Amino acid sequence: MLTRSTLLAASALTMALSGCSTVRLDPGGDSAAVYQLNEFRMLVNATAPATFDATQKAFRELDLFETKSKLETFEGELSARSRRDEKIHVGIAEVNSRQTMLKIRWGTMGDKKNSKALYDLIERNLRPGGP
Repeated sequence: MLTRSTLLAASALTMALSGCSTVRLDPGGDSAAVYQLNEFRMLVNATAPATFDATQKAFRELDLFETKSKLETFEGELSARSRRDEKIHVGIAEVNSRQTMLKIRWGTMGDKKNSKALYDLIERNLRPGGP
């Protein structure tokens, strides 16, 4: 029984330390994402297939080596490795016909700065007339 309570306490401490924060996406603060449990989460205004393509392009732009890609009708999953051998995982799930949830985890412990940089490139690649 002591082991179970110790495990529960350790889990609670992990949750408390990882916390949740808001990431501003524009200078005015009108648009924000959530960074929770070492994962960057944001809705994008695109379908899952378009978000998947934009993510693959962003991987190439950041010189990431794509290790896994799986796309189904309404969801997708991509993984890559950085030059520093950090694992990057991106989950894509269409919420409705116009919005898709994008989840980014950069490295084992998460990296808010690099996750946001990847998100920025994905968002830019989704814009009409974007690169």
